[in-house]
Amino acid sequence: MKPKVDIFKKLPNGHMVWVRAVNDLGEARVQLKRLEYINPGQYFIYDNRFGGVEPSIDAEPAIFVH
Repeated sequence: MKPKVDIFKKLPNGHMVWVRAVNDLGEARVQLKRLEYINPGQYFIYDNRFGGVEPSIDAEPAIFVH
């Protein structure tokens, strides 16, 4: 099965870097918590099925791309 959700990290210079791909939002949220614990920062979940972006807990409000 092809992963449907990507996790990105926002770098201090404002650029985004891809971290990993997972199969669903639930798994992505678990991975986000782990990543934020290991390496704090702003992470974003991008759902390839719907084009929606969900920020990490510390980040800005969610942005939805159409």
